[in-house]
Amino acid sequence: MEITAVPGYVRDLANTIAVAGNLGPGALNQRLEMLGWGDFQLDEYTLELVTAMFEHDIEYKPPNWFARTFSYDGIDDPIN
Repeated sequence: MEITAVPGYVRDLANTIAVAGNLGPGALNQRLEMLGWGDFQLDEYTLELVTAMFEHDIEYKPPNWFARTFSYDGIDDPIN
């Protein structure tokens, strides 16, 4: 799939899920094929990635969150 087609595919996939409910990749592929997306087969992993984009509880964490959360605090220093 060309990169320029991804937004349209994701839009059609999201609209299909909104109308049809929570379907598996096989059923979604059949519906998307009717919309002209027969050249790309959706798999379980890609479906999880796309649906994760629409989760309500996902929040952005800035890069310094990672450094602060996993910073060195001296706990693993060797005992003399």
